[in-house]
Amino acid sequence: MAATAQNLRVDKFAFSSSVEADVWHAEKPAEAYEWWYFDALADGGGKEAVVISFLDNYIFSPRYNGAVSVEKSKKNGSNHWEHSTKRFPAVSFVYYQGGRPVYRCVNEYPASDFSASENTPECRIGDNSFRFETAPYGSGYLITINAMLSQNRRLEATFEWVSIESDLAPGTFCHEETKHCWNMVAPRSDVSGRISIYNRRGESIDVRHFRGTGYHSHNLDNRWLPETVRDWQWGRCHFGDSTAVFYRYCEIGDFNPTTKLFVIRDGEMRERDATYSEQNYTRDRYGIRYPTRLRLISDDNLRLRVKPIKVIDSSFHYLRFLSEMTLTLRDGKPRKTTGISEFLSPKTLKYRWLNWWTDLRIGKDGKGSLL
Repeated sequence: MAATAQNLRVDKFAFSSSVEADVWHAEKPAEAYEWWYFDALADGGGKEAVVISFLDNYIFSPRYNGAVSVEKSKKNGSNHWEHSTKRFPAVSFVYYQGGRPVYRCVNEYPASDFSASENTPECRIGDNSFRFETAPYGSGYLITINAMLSQNRRLEATFEWVSIESDLAPGTFCHEETKHCWNMVAPRSDVSGRISIYNRRGESIDVRHFRGTGYHSHNLDNRWLPETVRDWQWGRCHFGDSTAVFYRYCEIGDFNPTTKLFVIRDGEMRERDATYSEQNYTRDRYGIRYPTRLRLISDDNLRLRVKPIKVIDSSFHYLRFLSEMTLTLRDGKPRKTTGISEFLSPKTLKYRWLNWWTDLRIGKDGKGSLL
């Protein structure tokens, strides 16, 4: 299968790379979702990885999706329900080693435990937070996690996400009803941190130190995900002389998905529409069908090949991979490394019979998840 990307569809998708726009947007309908995403691969081959998300509405929450579904029914098919302070915030933290999750927590909180700034990049959910700071050695994000794991264990972590490449396309971050907004705030960061695990008696049982290269982005949409997105693929990788990020976003009924390839080198970002092809389909254990070979080529012959080599996280709604990525620039020299890629297929969020399973993986009311 092959698909050719057309010009950027301004009525569906908008892009920026802006620290100034990395703030919360409060005035939006209650079905809207907004999240801040951080990931990093450890130095020395990427045998360890960290992925952290802060969400004002947890897109996989049965409570959030159930509330949207009910309110939409009451509105008799209205496109959205009115602005509300009712939200379902959550924090997700996963530490991977050897291609498998070692410590994983998704904790959902009451709306009263959420606060975020509309003026500066900063958010707090329960005892978890991030904020943008400037120091003599650089600027970036300080992240603090204090969350419950399964089996009544507790995870504490602190990370510094010091920006190396950021703010590459500053400008207005869209906030309109018909657009998905993607802010690739910092495609490359120097990441360091510490993870501490405590048992139910409060005794320290494990400490991990992390050092690697990371990424940070911010997504916002005023529309309910299962009624908007058919599938959504993205990924990123870091080389000694460059960073590559790809994004393929397909809405329901859209035959011309937005497909972008970004290459950052020498402090400059090249943004390109890309021809996209995929091959060799398979299914994950939860039934999601996905390609095991991807290729993106721009008009000026920038090329990125993506080969998912290991599923490191999965559900009925999404997959996360360690992927082998090969970037070829105009010099014709292939560069190969390991990166993180994801595949999102949100239609199953409408299937209420799956809620029980999803809920087993979500911590609530100050307790960790069952799984």
